[in-house]
Amino acid sequence: MPLVKPAAWRAAILTLCAIAALSAITSVFSVVGMGGAPPWSGRRGLQPAIASEPFSVRVGSVDPGGPADRAGLRAGDVIDLRSNSLQERYWIAGRPLSGVRLPLLVRRGALQENVVLVPASIQSRYAGKSWNWTAFLVYGTSFFAQPCLTLWLAFFAALIGWRRSHVPEMRLLALVLVVLAISNEFNDIEWALPWLWVYVVADFVSDVAFPLAVVLSVAFAGCFARPPSPLRRGAQWLCYTIAAISVAQSMAESIGFITRRFDPNAAALGSNITLYALTISGLACSVLAISASHGIERKRTSWTLIPLAILLYLPTLSGSIYSIPMSYFLTNLTSVVFSFISFASPVALTYAALSRRLIDIGFVLSRVVVFTLVSAIVIAVFVVVEWAANAWLISTTHTTNTIISMVVALGLGISLGYIHKHVDRFVDRVIFRKRYEDEAALRAFAHEASYITDRSTLLERAVRTVKEHTSADAAAVLVRDGPAKYASASDRERTEVSENDPGILALRAWHKPLDLHALPDSGLRGELAFPMISRGELVGALICGPKRNGEAYGPDESNALLTLAHGVGTALDTLSSRNNTATESLRETLAMMFEEQRIALAQIVDRQPPPSTAE
Repeated sequence: MPLVKPAAWRAAILTLCAIAALSAITSVFSVVGMGGAPPWSGRRGLQPAIASEPFSVRVGSVDPGGPADRAGLRAGDVIDLRSNSLQERYWIAGRPLSGVRLPLLVRRGALQENVVLVPASIQSRYAGKSWNWTAFLVYGTSFFAQPCLTLWLAFFAALIGWRRSHVPEMRLLALVLVVLAISNEFNDIEWALPWLWVYVVADFVSDVAFPLAVVLSVAFAGCFARPPSPLRRGAQWLCYTIAAISVAQSMAESIGFITRRFDPNAAALGSNITLYALTISGLACSVLAISASHGIERKRTSWTLIPLAILLYLPTLSGSIYSIPMSYFLTNLTSVVFSFISFASPVALTYAALSRRLIDIGFVLSRVVVFTLVSAIVIAVFVVVEWAANAWLISTTHTTNTIISMVVALGLGISLGYIHKHVDRFVDRVIFRKRYEDEAALRAFAHEASYITDRSTLLERAVRTVKEHTSADAAAVLVRDGPAKYASASDRERTEVSENDPGILALRAWHKPLDLHALPDSGLRGELAFPMISRGELVGALICGPKRNGEAYGPDESNALLTLAHGVGTALDTLSSRNNTATESLRETLAMMFEEQRIALAQIVDRQPPPSTAE
């Protein structure tokens, strides 16, 4: 029994997705403002560079005319953080509040001066200027690209976690995506808040999130081409070790930044080398997993691990480019280019999930339709009630209207589950009616199979039902034929496989549906194989070929086929038992007849007089 149940994993994944989505939404509203209030997020007008001086931030490039330029900062200046408070240090090193005055102690060569930096909102860059799409694309995209990517990854992870949390591989994939989303949000903070504790929490979360995402991705890569070779296992443990070192260095750096008891920029705490080592080791694990895969599995492995590697390791590899001295414009343009490349990765990963049997596209579509209808109903009811309240209760006070709105909102909240239940049922019956009818037909035949008394009729109807209700291009049933092999008993072409065939062994050992693409050495040919189990023994296998429309088998459809296979297997075992019982009864009857004849013959012989002797 697993230590953590799938329901607990689902709850944990969905909670992490909610945290990532909330952070992304906070980033957006922090940049654009909310409810007419001015935005909190401010632009410093500078890009930092790697600093070797203790307790400092080095200015890499300055936006001409921006806040840093107006404060008198220049590329190459060093900002000493020791005289600033912890809140100011986080604002200087990360995303500051718009309009707050930040006193800076700046060193320029041998000179030292005090300046005041006043961050401004992103909208201020276009104040009094004609709209320029090029400038907005370069300077404004970076503020919105990251939250949009985070929302995409969080939604994708939530979808996989909700649907496939019982599958260890899919659980790992969902965790990789959501931890990566949290890492991106908390490493490159786009939101600005007036509360110090939020920055402290984000600092320590960012220390752990990226190494954890790499560790989870390496564990996910280990799920392909099993069992992993000694080289792959060694690469995995090397990556785990480097990840632990990276977490320790990052946490020590954060503690030094907060307490100022030791220099966070010290060479011993420099996590850049460790970060590059972690990236290289994680990439090596993905490459080894792809090279160890064969046939169809290699395509699935490539479609999954390559986009994941781009999402994980592209920001780290691009960091080496940012170390090259560039202008503020070119630095932002490079960031935009990398953002578009990062967006291409979840597109490929989404395609892989929908077309390579990771999640069910029908389920995705049904959830979108249900969510849209429920939202439309709730909004429509709220609007109608508000209109009725304004029209009929025009003489009431503002407090009364507020109370009515709260009562309506509470009523909608209480009835949301009821609305969702009936909308879900409506979508299933109307939009996906054919699909659910097919699944019901498969399960119905699984029940009817036990009442069929002819073996050939049972197998013929089983194959016909599968083809009719799954659109399978081909289907076959293999049954035990002799003591050491299985043979097809439902198609014209004779197919025989040994009981030691890899596919048969997997079905006998695990009693679970088998993806035949993962076993290229097996003699079983098709898309999926379902075990026909009776009294704990494998009496046969249902083999389903690819669908005529090119779609993949959905999880609910696979469950229905597994139920059908079990029903047919039980019916076959029952028919075999009946035949064996009839044969044994015939043998007993013949033996009894022979025994009666022997006794009668012996009695006849005993009654005959002995032969007379001649005198």
